Amino acid sequence: MHELLERTIKEASSYFQNFLLHEYTKRSALHEVDARVKLIATIVFVVLAVSTFTLEKVLMVFIFLIVISAVVGLSLRRIAERIWLFTLFSFIVVLPFAISSPTYGVTFTLRVAASLVAIQMLIMTTSFAEICSALRSFKVPAIFVSALWLAYRYAVLMFRELLSILLARESRRVSKGSHMEVWRKGGEAVGLFFLRSFEKAEKVQLAMEARGEAIVHYRGKLKMLDFVYAVIVGFTAFWWVII
Repeated sequence: MHELLERTIKEASSYFQNFLLHEYTKRSALHEVDARVKLIATIVFVVLAVSTFTLEKVLMVFIFLIVISAVVGLSLRRIAERIWLFTLFSFIVVLPFAISSPTYGVTFTLRVAASLVAIQMLIMTTSFAEICSALRSFKVPAIFVSALWLAYRYAVLMFRELLSILLARESRRVSKGSHMEVWRKGGEAVGLFFLRSFEKAEKVQLAMEARGEAIVHYRGKLKMLDFVYAVIVGFTAFWWVII
C-alpha cells in the first residue's frame, strides 16, 4: 500500500512539474509569436470554450486548437501528456450528470480540454518571464505580477524538490521494510521537504534581489507572424459567433 502511495506522489509531482514548464527542446512557429499576442489569444480561446454549453461551438474551438497546434509544429502527444489528468478528473466529476445527459458530460469535458490545450499552447511556447512582461505591458499592477512570478517559481521548485526526495529514497531502499519504518522515513522525508523548500525559496528571493526585482515589460514592435496569428484567432472567434 505504501509503495503505491509513494509511486502516486512521485507521478503526481512529475506531472504537475511538467504541466508548468516551458518547452525548450523543440522550437515551433508559435515560439516566435509575441507573448502579448499569445496571451490575448489564450484568453480569447478560453473564453470561447467556457462561455457556452453548445456542443458544436465547443467542439469547433477544440478542433481549431488541435489544428493550429499541429500546423505550427507543436507535439500533440506532449500536449496530451500534459492535459490528460485534469481532463479525466473533469469527466469523473461530471459523470453523475453524464449518465442522465451524455451530451452535457461530453460538452463539459471538451470545455475543460479545450481550455487546457489553449493554456498549454501558451506555456509550452512562452517562458513565464515573457508572460509576466506581457502582463506588465497591459498595465497589470506590478505587485500582482511579482506575486504571480514568485508563486510560479516556488511551485516549480516545490514539485522538483519533492520528486528528487522521492527518487533519492527509492534509490537507497534495499528492502521493503515494515509499515512503521516506512511511516517514520516518510515523516523524515516530509520534514526534509519543508526544510529544502524554505532553503530554495530563500535562494530564489536572494537571487531576485541580486538581479533586480523589477519586471521589464515589452517595448518591441509586432511582426508579421504576430498579425497572422491574431487573424487566425479572430477567424476562430468569428466562426464561433456565426455557428
